[in-house]
Amino acid sequence: MSEQFLPSPTNHITAIAADASVATAARSTVDAAAEPGVSVTLIGPEHRDELTTDPSDESLLTRVRKVLGDETPHLEHLARTLKAGGTVVCVHLPDRNAVGDEHHDALKQRIADLLRGADATDPTYHGRWAIEELTTDR
Repeated sequence: MSEQFLPSPTNHITAIAADASVATAARSTVDAAAEPGVSVTLIGPEHRDELTTDPSDESLLTRVRKVLGDETPHLEHLARTLKAGGTVVCVHLPDRNAVGDEHHDALKQRIADLLRGADATDPTYHGRWAIEELTTDR
């Protein structure tokens, strides 16, 4: 199957960490919350070679698309973050069907609050049909 037709990974939150210390703090904060089914991946500039299956493809945006499987303009913002030396924090959530809609929605907001508390910015949920900016009441 051609890469361009692979299904997009969904059900994760991305946030931006301006530097490695923020990325580490964001990962530690989410890990410390010990939410079942939640895992954190850090995508940083040092991972450029891992972000593509085609070594001849030099486009950072293309590499990010392959990791996140997302074709929206939001990726341009994430790619600019990587080019500027920042890190994208990617939090994978448990399946909505497994935990229920109400718990899933509360979990999304809790994770967004944890990420902001660790000084990560722009928490955004990548769902099956749309990308949702996660606001907070803080």
